[in-house]
Amino acid sequence: MRIVVAVALLLLSPVPAVGHDIERAEALLADVAAYRRAAAEAAIESERAEAVFRLGETVEALVTALNADVAAHGTRDLFAELVARRLQAQQLNVAWTPAVNRYVYDQAAFRDYLRLAPRGGAAGEAKFRLMAQRFYATIGPDPDVLVDTDVPALQRATAEAERFLAEHGQHSRAESVRFFLAVDHYRIARNVADPTRRAEHARRARLALQQTVERSAQPFDVRAAQTLLERLSR
Repeated sequence: MRIVVAVALLLLSPVPAVGHDIERAEALLADVAAYRRAAAEAAIESERAEAVFRLGETVEALVTALNADVAAHGTRDLFAELVARRLQAQQLNVAWTPAVNRYVYDQAAFRDYLRLAPRGGAAGEAKFRLMAQRFYATIGPDPDVLVDTDVPALQRATAEAERFLAEHGQHSRAESVRFFLAVDHYRIARNVADPTRRAEHARRARLALQQTVERSAQPFDVRAAQTLLERLSR
């Protein structure tokens, strides 16, 4: 089973090239600059936090587009590099990451938002985006094999996911977080030697995986959860 990130495919570019949407890219880059100015010039903390969150959303949209463009062309080209460099020129950490063959944004804007407005209206969404980045960065073709992480890191991730569900149980992203939690408990169960701990994490994984199967509206998550449940039953 392969667990992968599902992303919307957008074609954007600031330079003349077949298949690139120059105007759309320029509009998003202009939005990035505008949100940076708004954050810097905001008179009150709530306005600054809102601008910072919108900045993060816009940068993520551009990075998703860069990766879609790379996928469409089979390689990164001048288009993608120019967009990435323009973002870097605005002190936004977007870089090509060979290990995953993708451009990656460090999502600093969402961390900044949570620092400015830990109980703000977008706090749940900001937390989700940070959790999703961690989750997909540490999941490989085989979930039994840990990638760029370790059991203690997964335990911290499960604690974070449980806090999210306790604080934002009605959030639209809650079922995705439950899926992250299920997979992380599964990965811990597969990578601890102590039989008692292994059994406890397997139990928690089964519970969360079954809840994903019953509640999630995401077909991919449901199929992945069903596969992991089958593995646990062997």
